[in-house]
Amino acid sequence: MRNTVFFLIYCFEYSAFFCFFFFFFQAEDGIRDRSPSRGLGDVYKETADEVNKLSGTPSAKKIHISHSDSYRSELVYGSLSKTYSLSMYDPSKKAYGSTIDELTGKQLTFDNVVVCFANIAAYAGDSHDVQEVQYVQGGQAYLFTHGGVQTGRWEKPHPTHPLKLYTDSGEEMTLNRGKTYLALVDDDEWSSFNYQ
Repeated sequence: MRNTVFFLIYCFEYSAFFCFFFFFFQAEDGIRDRSPSRGLGDVYKETADEVNKLSGTPSAKKIHISHSDSYRSELVYGSLSKTYSLSMYDPSKKAYGSTIDELTGKQLTFDNVVVCFANIAAYAGDSHDVQEVQYVQGGQAYLFTHGGVQTGRWEKPHPTHPLKLYTDSGEEMTLNRGKTYLALVDDDEWSSFNYQ
């Protein structure tokens, strides 16, 4: 069985416009072959579970992602579930709270977390609700899975090309089967991003 990934992105020539900067999608084992007839996302090849255990990589059990002073995410790794639980920052309480799925009543969890940094700015002529992302340039990328982290780059050289992740040594990164949290973060928020 193959899963198709749909990114919630409106594309126009070499720019993408976002209202939100995180996406959830299902992955089999990593960003692989693109199905030219679909044109809506990336197609993943099915393989065995736990393809990428990140053996020998630095530990990363807690991830802090910031989009602004009031819009922040925290993902905490559970060694028993082998997933990352999502919490969002509540400015009124000045604390993080669990992000609950309305359908299940349970906290959202993810098998992989991908953080991609990009040049993001308010779209010209807009009231700052819509952001323009220079995704063709690519940028720094982090893949978190199984409590570890790989660093590298993300690339998407053309609107019809799939987004791909590469390690610092140039090898293509592999996502583990399951749900993936993808955060596209402004380069300006680099100093607020951290993991431990």
